[in-house]
Amino acid sequence: LAEAEACHRAALARGGDRAPIWNNLANALSRQGRAAAALTAWQRAVLLDPALPEGWSNLGGGLRDAERLDEAERAHRRALRLMPDEPQANNNFGHALQARLRHTEAARWFRRALTLDPGYAAALCNLGLAVQRLGDGGLAERLYGWALRVAPDLALAHFNRGLLRLERGALAEGWAGYGWRFASGQAGGARQPRMPAWRGEDLAGKRMLIWGEQGVGDTILFSSLCAEAIARARSVVIETDRRLGPLFARSFPAALVRPPMPDAATVPDCDLHTPIGSLARVFRRELSAFAGAAGGWLVPDPVRVALWRERVAALGPGLRVGIGWRSALMTESRRAAYSRLDQWDALFAVPGVVFVNLQYGACEAERVAAEARFAVAIHRWDDLDLTDDFDGTAALMANLDLVIAPATAVGELAAALGVPVWRFGGRDWTQLGSAVRPWFAAQRLFQPQGGEDIPGVLRRMARQLARCPI
Repeated sequence: LAEAEACHRAALARGGDRAPIWNNLANALSRQGRAAAALTAWQRAVLLDPALPEGWSNLGGGLRDAERLDEAERAHRRALRLMPDEPQANNNFGHALQARLRHTEAARWFRRALTLDPGYAAALCNLGLAVQRLGDGGLAERLYGWALRVAPDLALAHFNRGLLRLERGALAEGWAGYGWRFASGQAGGARQPRMPAWRGEDLAGKRMLIWGEQGVGDTILFSSLCAEAIARARSVVIETDRRLGPLFARSFPAALVRPPMPDAATVPDCDLHTPIGSLARVFRRELSAFAGAAGGWLVPDPVRVALWRERVAALGPGLRVGIGWRSALMTESRRAAYSRLDQWDALFAVPGVVFVNLQYGACEAERVAAEARFAVAIHRWDDLDLTDDFDGTAALMANLDLVIAPATAVGELAAALGVPVWRFGGRDWTQLGSAVRPWFAAQRLFQPQGGEDIPGVLRRMARQLARCPI
């Protein structure tokens, strides 16, 4: 890709007004992860030639990835006007609509792409996701299968089918598809240590490297499986986000816990490696494997727990409830799963509750506005960094009676500590076809019922909270 970029730049040095070369340069930049530079180059391409359809289509994809969804939709519409019968342009427009959760409309464009090219594997895969989101899992399964018959190595089809199977409780088949998460681009970059990957073989006498992946919430969830690997191997190294280091070191004393080594490919003290999420394909091949799961497996710092016990006690009597309300990374597709703090009026009206802020990221303005609007105190401490100090946050959580949060690291951490958690939001694949999240004994789900929206769920939670003994 770097060589391709150099060639395109050399061509532009000889003729900088050639739109197709700018488009090709943008493609090379995008493939290298240089999204901003790619956008600039695509914009240059369509400025030079407003009738370049592939430039508009590629620009639309880049704008979609940047969450500039209105602009993306306009760019794709421009591409379609220029080449209405091009299958890829129809598929790409559907993909832009899918990012806006307009699945019915998106499905129509994927079907049009398939009318134009019945063997278009990417459109089959995208249509599968659209109908899955619309509730037809059976048709989605068949569409993913058709896509894979056309293109057996289509990573996104393997991954989407894997998640669908996990959602339906078919764990063994689902984990096989989940193994395509890196190749499909759905889980960031995979590490490639210079040693064999563990595939579930006997670990006796072996030195295992377990490396963290995705976000800290995912790492916390899958860390529930580390103890089983530690019990089977001669030794285990866990390389994870530095913020989780002290907590994991205390919780897994038989393992060596450290940040990722500078040279990610060289790990001289291990024989085998696995991403932490792949432990499940060996240790959780059926729901019964979750039976007897501990209430909490992460161990907070007892010294800091004692310190926070005094600070929380100073807030006065009442049910101590920690709250989080959204992810720090808000996209159009994720927005529907989260809340705004100004929607918590019913919860803030419950008497006898002491609210403690657990929301990380830039949220101070929201907190202050809610305190003023609802005449409620949402306690927080300036010397606790909720974004980076997971050990301190865990010690605070250990002194709370309840945590209320959506699908973020806040709820995962609290439940992994054994603190009762009420999680609000829709179903997701981590329920593994069940009515609960079997990873966490301490987590209760509050999910929309019969067209209920998130504010409606919060009001239902408030009624339940009012019945809790103070």
